[in-house]
Amino acid sequence: MMHDLSAGVWWRRLGGMALAGQLALISTFAVAQQAPKPTPAPSSPTNSGLDTLVYVPHDYGAPEVTEAGGARGAGQIGTELPDLLLLAPPKLAATLSAQPTLYWYVSGPSGAPLRVTLLDVEGISPEPLLELALDPAPAAGVYGVSLAEHDVRLEEGRLYEWSAALETDPEDYSGEPVAKTIMVAKGTDPALRAKIADAPPLDRVEALAAAGYWYDAIDVLARQMAANDPSQPWHELRAHLLDQVGLQQVAAFDRADGHAK
Repeated sequence: MMHDLSAGVWWRRLGGMALAGQLALISTFAVAQQAPKPTPAPSSPTNSGLDTLVYVPHDYGAPEVTEAGGARGAGQIGTELPDLLLLAPPKLAATLSAQPTLYWYVSGPSGAPLRVTLLDVEGISPEPLLELALDPAPAAGVYGVSLAEHDVRLEEGRLYEWSAALETDPEDYSGEPVAKTIMVAKGTDPALRAKIADAPPLDRVEALAAAGYWYDAIDVLARQMAANDPSQPWHELRAHLLDQVGLQQVAAFDRADGHAK
């Protein structure tokens, strides 16, 4: 289901364009210098990866671009709203994939439907590349949407804003809780692609995180968790990565969820 462009949507999109202007200095996306990192130990059930899993962001010199969905409150739908957080670091993060999966967290169930929007903030048109209306979250947890499943591809070197919003009032988007961030598509990295091509999942996560590809590292972890892979403590590994970017609330959920399984 697609929504008409209301004044609230236009307001947010213009805000995204303004943020794109603030990030103009990084539009060339030169390959950043990465902090040195020790060679990780081979994967095994006894190597949890907690000592070697380190996220090393690309240094774009960008300001913080990630916003949470706001505190709890009573929406017009008459229910308490959960906290809404994107699984994204505070500053601009990169994806190696042209069709990444985007993940967010809700702290509890809510009667409010959820809307996911993807915008090309450097484009001319305010029309979204993707706008999905999703059912209300039935429980606290991490949820995601795959761009590949919706035939959406990101272009190399471009900035994109993606957001998740609790739709408390379909007639007025301006007051709804919205979590949003900016990401960059940076898929040209042949050496890294060759390194991770046949690597075990834990080695892929470590290599992607060390190279600054946040979204891809999170996706590998999520897929191993979904597959109930017993070879590593995947919930704890994702929590460890989330802690590094200030997402302690989601990390605590991961640890509790992992212990319950």
